[in-house]
Amino acid sequence: MIRRALLLAVALVVLGATPAWAHGGPIAIDFRGDGGQGITATVVYARDGHSVTEQVDMTYTAVSATGRTVGPFRLTASAEGQSFYVSKDSLPLGDWTVTVTATHPSAASKTISVTSAELPPVSTPPAPSGLSTTTLVAIPVAAAVLALAVAFALRRRRQARLT
Repeated sequence: MIRRALLLAVALVVLGATPAWAHGGPIAIDFRGDGGQGITATVVYARDGHSVTEQVDMTYTAVSATGRTVGPFRLTASAEGQSFYVSKDSLPLGDWTVTVTATHPSAASKTISVTSAELPPVSTPPAPSGLSTTTLVAIPVAAAVLALAVAFALRRRRQARLT
């Protein structure tokens, strides 16, 4: 009786569980502007929300409020994360209605509004003012050497008194 119950429990677990490799089916695209003139996108399987690990073929097309169209531009896999894609072509400055379309491993499409803006120039941080690193290291070392010299001098003086 216990064997049958155990066998039934194992069968239910095996038949009811979907293995991790059993991805597939429709994909879902999530994308947005990167804060500058680019587009970033992530792709997951719509059924289970897991990352799509195989290559996804995606492009984006943008339409301005005046009707100007740019693209299609390709989105390429980024080294920054699994199922993370970036645009290599810059989106012209302004407000755009962007549509990302995937054709492989399954067809998917999503449209959102994106504002393309020029990023501020990267500035170098100002050099620290005050003491240099060498000075900051030399001061405690000098203090330690001075303390050791005083300790040895006091020890010799004490030993000289005892003899």
